Amino acid sequence: MDAQTGDRVCPACRCTRLSRYNTAPLCGACLVAVRDGGGVAPAWLWDSGPLRQALARADMAAVMAILRGAAGMSQLEFGHILGWSQSVITKIERHKRDTFHDIREIVRVADLLDMPRQALLPLITGNADSRLDADQDAAFWEDAMKPLEGMGRREFTVMVSGLALAATLPPEHVDRGHVRYLQASLEQLRTQDAAIGGAPLRAQAMRLFARARAMLDESDYTDQVGGELLVVTADLAVVAAWLAYDSGDQPAARALYNEAALLAGSAGDGRLLVHVYANMAQQATYLARVNGRRGTAREALRFVGRAAEVARHIPSASLHALLELRQALAYAQLGDEIAFNAAIGRARQEVDRGPHDSDLSWTRFITHSEITGYEAMGAVVLHRPDAAVNLYRGVLEDCTRSTRDRAYYRARLATALCEAGDHDSAVTEGMKIVGNLGGKLASMRVLRELKPVRDSADPADPDAAEEFRQQFDTAAHSLSLVTA
Repeated sequence: MDAQTGDRVCPACRCTRLSRYNTAPLCGACLVAVRDGGGVAPAWLWDSGPLRQALARADMAAVMAILRGAAGMSQLEFGHILGWSQSVITKIERHKRDTFHDIREIVRVADLLDMPRQALLPLITGNADSRLDADQDAAFWEDAMKPLEGMGRREFTVMVSGLALAATLPPEHVDRGHVRYLQASLEQLRTQDAAIGGAPLRAQAMRLFARARAMLDESDYTDQVGGELLVVTADLAVVAAWLAYDSGDQPAARALYNEAALLAGSAGDGRLLVHVYANMAQQATYLARVNGRRGTAREALRFVGRAAEVARHIPSASLHALLELRQALAYAQLGDEIAFNAAIGRARQEVDRGPHDSDLSWTRFITHSEITGYEAMGAVVLHRPDAAVNLYRGVLEDCTRSTRDRAYYRARLATALCEAGDHDSAVTEGMKIVGNLGGKLASMRVLRELKPVRDSADPADPDAAEEFRQQFDTAAHSLSLVTA
């Protein structure tokens, strides 16, 4: 509030006047800033420059408005999460109540929002750029995930519930506000993943999933809220599994996908169940590529079959095109080029049907560009790397792809060039992205795709190859710190 004019002023930038018709707590530019994140390894889902600056100047009214604005929640919904009434939130944001200046309340709010204590460091130091070298909370959760390999579903469920309860006891009563916060956090995870990759987000996703599971198991709620909580918990399991997959932790990804399938089935959510099976097929195909086992590729086909059975009444063309693509790569791993080409053709026919109201947010990336990318991946598996090179170049001409996707396909292009015997061009393409890994991009999946280029022999330009190896090793070290 401007003391002289009485106008509302954005508490984050402290200069933009807010219209009386604007119900958001921040101006438009600041809302974008707080939702876009603060860097490659954010301390927290809502970590941002405006938040750190507000913490550094101990402006807790601005901190409250920024947290609420980042999550896109009303004062009433946010108050439900924190155990405060709407009027208390209003008074805090208007500097009329000092409740949020008490260190005990600050820590309590941080715990309720699953905000790592590291994220409060600017408040302690008065420096917006203060960061720790390592997130101890993340390290704890990462260490806790190590026993997942070989763990059964029952043991996994018990472990997740225990982890969540050990971190912060779930609220005694869960309402729509808690579910809304989980949903907002889920979307933030997806947005940040598309921009930076999964490595720095995996621990945060696991914490959120574990907390949602604890709410599901231990809290009281109405039947309607319980149904919504079950769905968002299953969705968080899918996202956590994907981030584990992107980070290279395949046992954790498989355990989380199994948990997601159980939860989605319990919720009776067919679309979510299709998502789980489609992703499990993707992982099985990747593992078949790594271990060379035909049985793993056949498992991928079985997962696609399950997904197709559940999806048979869903008219979405992009969904059915995605399932055809998952099937196509599994056929390529089995060496069945005829079946591979047929599945690619069916995928293109589905996309040609155009968008539909039943299209899902996680299938909208399926375009002819994505189909070309799959065609290229299959060409490499089927020992036609020269054809794959041209196909990958076509994919990279699509400027609508996300940052992470473009980096991934450029890495695949570099590998295809390497397999075609053009090591110098492979290094040239690899150099376009390897410098960003561990910096602007944190995807172990992209790094893994560049490994054959790192290991390639006899380049015509040994100096360029050595520089690439050094940058690759630096990126590998940086990403290992992020995921450690």
